Amino acid sequence: MMSISKNIKKLRLEHNLSQKEFAKIAGVSDKAVSTWENGTKEPRMGTIQKIADFFGIKKSDIIEDNDDDLPELTEKDEREIESDLEDMMNSMASAACEGDDDFEDVEAFKSAIKVAMVQAKRIAKKKYTPKKYRK
Repeated sequence: MMSISKNIKKLRLEHNLSQKEFAKIAGVSDKAVSTWENGTKEPRMGTIQKIADFFGIKKSDIIEDNDDDLPELTEKDEREIESDLEDMMNSMASAACEGDDDFEDVEAFKSAIKVAMVQAKRIAKKKYTPKKYRK
């Protein structure tokens, strides 16, 4: 429920619309928009589709939790992830992979682990960086 309310408010503010103007686009009252943004109610799927069509976005952009507010990684962060990933892969290499026929599996596993590590690093940066140091 939180992601829909946050995404609707973000979309409305990005387009400099009042709740009343946004309500007209969605075909509802401004009170309905207010309840969506407060998270007390959610719009119906038909309404979400109408909003998505108007702004030229996917329904998932409204429904799903977007991590756009997570900080970007620095070059140092990227190097740390690469180093940690290589250490992890080297320690696993002797135990898990014997032979070249597993190369694609190893690369797929490495890619999945890297995506998880990048996401975890971004979440940690957001959570643990003091506000005065945030950009």
